[in-house]
Amino acid sequence: MVTTDRDRAADELVARTHAEDASFVRREAPLGAVACSYLDALIERDRRRAVRAIREALDAGAPIKDIYVHVLQPCQYELGRRWQLRQLSVAGEHYCTAVTQMILGQLYPLVVSADRAGRRLVATAVDGNLHEIGARFVADFFEMAGWDTFYLGASTPAEHVIQEVVQRKADVLAVSAALSDQLSSVRQVITAARGDDRCRGVVVLVGGQPFRVVDDLWRQLGADGSAPSAEGAVRAAEQLLAARSA
Repeated sequence: MVTTDRDRAADELVARTHAEDASFVRREAPLGAVACSYLDALIERDRRRAVRAIREALDAGAPIKDIYVHVLQPCQYELGRRWQLRQLSVAGEHYCTAVTQMILGQLYPLVVSADRAGRRLVATAVDGNLHEIGARFVADFFEMAGWDTFYLGASTPAEHVIQEVVQRKADVLAVSAALSDQLSSVRQVITAARGDDRCRGVVVLVGGQPFRVVDDLWRQLGADGSAPSAEGAVRAAEQLLAARSA
């Protein structure tokens, strides 16, 4: 895959950004105390305490969406920031993410909406992206909105992504990249989708850290849109589909 000047510029900007940002977990934020407790438990490798923090928040009446938006998501961002600053080892980041993935599995029965939207989503992390949790967040938020979702997990080759989009008759394809060196894989998936007549009309959304720090990067790669959060991805998809049917 050829790397373009725009890709290299994006690489440089992403490399300079994010590590120096302030912490994503703040006690004064909504559910901030829960997020702080959860993050502390992860950093201290205390899985039971991490699970207890989430369960207690749910028992206290916290909506499932708020757990995702104000606890799990900012904690994952913070883990990534600390990894980039070398305050957290690769093994440590993997442990913390594994705990969050386990919790997502426990929460899934609360995610599925009884009201169906009649829409279908395929969500995946691109080939080379082992940080699949962002795509999992996106799939779960579409489930909450009543979509039928097909979550493919980590590092899925482009040809297999397109095969799933066609077989599942997806309305939207959501693609996640965690690092700038995965942008060529994002471009490959988008190019494959655009070049396949069977994917005509499929909305392609992209997300992940590179797209949060580089304006209009999604447009440069040929996607239909992007969103800074899983919840925003649902709104973006619905707006794009509505515009196409107008």
